[in-house]
Amino acid sequence: MKISEVRVTFAPGGATAVVPAGELLLGAAVSAGLPLSAPCGGRGRCGKCKVQILKGQCSPVTEQERAVLSPEELASGTRLACQALVETDVEVWAQPEQEVVGKKPLEDHLLEGLQADPVVKHAVVSLSKPSLQDQRSDFQRLCDGLQGVLPCREASPRALWALPRVLRDNDFRVAVTAREGRLLEVTAPGAAQHPLGAAVDIGTTTVVAYLVDLVTGEHIGSGAAHNPQGQHGADVISRTEYAKTAPDGLGRLQREAAGVVNQVLGQALSSYGAGPERLYEITVVGNTCMHHMFLGLDPRYIAEAPYIPVNAACMTVAPGDVGIRMHAEGRVVTLPVIAGYVGADTVGVILATRLVERKRPVLAIDIGTNGEVVLWTGERLLCASCAAGPAFEGAQIEQGMRAAPGAISAVDLPDGDLHITTIANQPPVGICGSGLFDAMAVALEAGFVDMMGRMVGDDALDSLPPSLARRLTGEGPQRRMVLASADEAHTGRPVYLSQRDVREIQLAKGAVRAAVELLLREAELELDDVEEVLLAGAFGNHIRPESALRIGMLPPVEADRVRGVGNAAGAGAMMALISAEQRQLACSIAQTAQHLELAQRPEFQQTFMETMLFMEP
Repeated sequence: MKISEVRVTFAPGGATAVVPAGELLLGAAVSAGLPLSAPCGGRGRCGKCKVQILKGQCSPVTEQERAVLSPEELASGTRLACQALVETDVEVWAQPEQEVVGKKPLEDHLLEGLQADPVVKHAVVSLSKPSLQDQRSDFQRLCDGLQGVLPCREASPRALWALPRVLRDNDFRVAVTAREGRLLEVTAPGAAQHPLGAAVDIGTTTVVAYLVDLVTGEHIGSGAAHNPQGQHGADVISRTEYAKTAPDGLGRLQREAAGVVNQVLGQALSSYGAGPERLYEITVVGNTCMHHMFLGLDPRYIAEAPYIPVNAACMTVAPGDVGIRMHAEGRVVTLPVIAGYVGADTVGVILATRLVERKRPVLAIDIGTNGEVVLWTGERLLCASCAAGPAFEGAQIEQGMRAAPGAISAVDLPDGDLHITTIANQPPVGICGSGLFDAMAVALEAGFVDMMGRMVGDDALDSLPPSLARRLTGEGPQRRMVLASADEAHTGRPVYLSQRDVREIQLAKGAVRAAVELLLREAELELDDVEEVLLAGAFGNHIRPESALRIGMLPPVEADRVRGVGNAAGAGAMMALISAEQRQLACSIAQTAQHLELAQRPEFQQTFMETMLFMEP
């Protein structure tokens, strides 16, 4: 080991990284394969990358750390991984984020009735043998034999290299795979395997791959992982800033995106017992920033008015251009984007929910780090984005976390006291998105929070049952609603909803609701005109409609008019993979959708201020 390098060992797992002296602990964790969370983009504000130095020396404690960590934590060697620079060999206790649990469920019923007609096609054909009277080339003979079955006009060198031997070893009966008239592979019929494809949803928080048999159109496997770009910030603005300012920032973001896509593809393929050479096509969706970072396109002008993407059209690239492991002749296809903050994932939602086929108006809301709202009027397709921020995914919530074991996923008020449910029935660790919606709804129902979003003072507790009154602690900005006591929690520290958390929820839900109100106003529609409200995204199937309605994120409709559709963006990517017709429809959707830039409208600020209030439903 060079003197300029140090070894960082992470307990309890023993993962190790050798990094340059002066490297951030956060960077060392990434090198060691540990997914530490850094929602604030390494600015030392969120406190979610806490680690404990067991041995060795790091740089002095920063002012940011003193503002976030308690004196007791600092005395015990607790540091923020985004602030501490490694100076010597160190041993660090780090609690990495756990594996994805129940994220982005695919609603297979969205694919019902879809005919498999992919761009990549497969066929087995028997050919006549050559003779002195029939001296056609092997490739021409194959093309002629495939007429009416699988049009073929050109061939890859790889396919031509194999063609003569495969024909003659198999009595001129061969299995072929082709894409848009280009022969990709020829094999013996007995050894032939169906070509595979994958639909990939690159989310700001989570990346998911769905494996598909391209002959049958069957969904045969899945993979999921956290997006490693989270170390540069929970939101796309932080990551765009990193791309713009960090040395090789965009290059690193692109490699991280490609790496996690390869990871989830590998999971899906492994579950099916196949290798990457079986993958012939991948369709990719994501918001416009994720789309650009995956392709290595500069995203900086998306973040600056007038928010212009480099390219909005559907793109087809070779796997080597973006670092994806698949068949050498395979292709990666990104669905089109609509605007700077309305991406290919929204196109996927519109496609999967068959929005433009509906006879009556329908709202579709994709709840994620960046919220998108789509309104189909029956004739027009209106869409808008809203800066909901990462609050709903727990990133800006003091004890927020992803949906992992121990996360509070539901909160109820059945008998005069709070009751919590955690993922995997583990002792509570923090609170995830669905639990956050419930906790906020319960706080309003119990009278802990008023219309303005203020947690009530002690003078208002006399009217509450003692079991509820004891849940409110602290004063002013430190006011908290305790969901689990220190004795109940896995960490030995209480899990709570704070006054600051309430403000974050107000901002997020107000942004979504304002977008809904302004789209309805633009379309000159009343709420009664809307047949259904569809919830897509990470919590589409997990949040309770009643909770979303109670906190006012959704307009006051009947709960049975609200329906979760799971990862509709991923389902749309799969539809574009399975059906060439659906892929063309995706292009048409992107071209005809009308994007509204809400922040530029004079009525936006007033509407936003109104929708931040917690009104009675």
